[in-house]
Amino acid sequence: MREGIVLFFVLFSLGARADFSLAPRYEYISGNTELANRLILKSKFNANAGPFGIYLEGFGDFDGATEAAAIRRSSNQGYLQEGYVEFKLDSIYIRVGRQAMRWSESWSIPSLDVWTGRRLNRLFFDPLSEQLTHSFGMSFSYASQSFGLDLVAVNELAEFIYPEPYPRTLATNEDNDNSFGARIKFDLGGFGFSAMAAQVLKKGSYGMSANYAFEKFVPKFEFGGSHDETPGLITNQDEYFSTFGCDIFLGSVILLPQITVFDFGNLRNRNNDYQSAYYLSMQWNPNKHDLQTQVFFNTTMQDSYASLSYGYNLTDYFTMSGFVQNYEGSDGSLYKSYKDMTGGFVAGVRFEFTGNLAF
Repeated sequence: MREGIVLFFVLFSLGARADFSLAPRYEYISGNTELANRLILKSKFNANAGPFGIYLEGFGDFDGATEAAAIRRSSNQGYLQEGYVEFKLDSIYIRVGRQAMRWSESWSIPSLDVWTGRRLNRLFFDPLSEQLTHSFGMSFSYASQSFGLDLVAVNELAEFIYPEPYPRTLATNEDNDNSFGARIKFDLGGFGFSAMAAQVLKKGSYGMSANYAFEKFVPKFEFGGSHDETPGLITNQDEYFSTFGCDIFLGSVILLPQITVFDFGNLRNRNNDYQSAYYLSMQWNPNKHDLQTQVFFNTTMQDSYASLSYGYNLTDYFTMSGFVQNYEGSDGSLYKSYKDMTGGFVAGVRFEFTGNLAF
């Protein structure tokens, strides 16, 4: 099927109007040692002809900090973020290929984003869009002013990728079990609701979300659970989470606080099965400025992450920015590995150019 999609891309592009963007950037990141000295080439291609369309997005990573890049398993690689063909007719969309199917607005894990993975091996150096991985499959979407329906069939699930000393990935598609799911969205009395159910390999997942848009803020609630039927599973098979967050708009400032309480199942033999995680993001971007802060803290595992970044658009095409980060974690946690890898504190600079070409 993939060979057919590639051929479609080639033939389609010959007769379609298209846009191509290229965004090369250079980054130098340092902690207790050189963590990254890399050139990243990011590009997007979008073409449409009548109701048909194609979309490609990816980036290449060329890192001179070979030792640190090897630990992160991210040296000198190319990544296909998305690549799909699309059919659009009024309010109906049909897509086939690798695509973003995000069913949650939450930043942290767990959430209703059952089709989205993370490049945890790249820590939090990258922009969020590059930290994510996406599934390969087919999706059907219908969207009207007050109702929406999404149907998904996936035959290659998005991976969670880890740095050393962890296995590269804990996800598997070896049994070739297809995954599928459905979500409905509707508005009622000013409230926005959604409900979803999915079978993701051997795990059945379900959940719902609700929000209400006031003039200056949008409170959001999300609840979900899953039951794992993997043969021979020795940990608790049932997992639950609930998240409350809010989008607060104060002129040029946007605040995104979030609280998540969850049971990952593998803590059944500990004194406390549940974990609590707190997240706060602040964005300030008037005119050419872009100031962002992020703070994350897990009270059970004592994991924490903090980031402060500032960018300035020198021109419409060129941005210069810098950032500092801090990682803390308890023994045995992923964040402890991050701390060991970085020394705890990280500083970096970034230079990015963006160009766009229509043809």
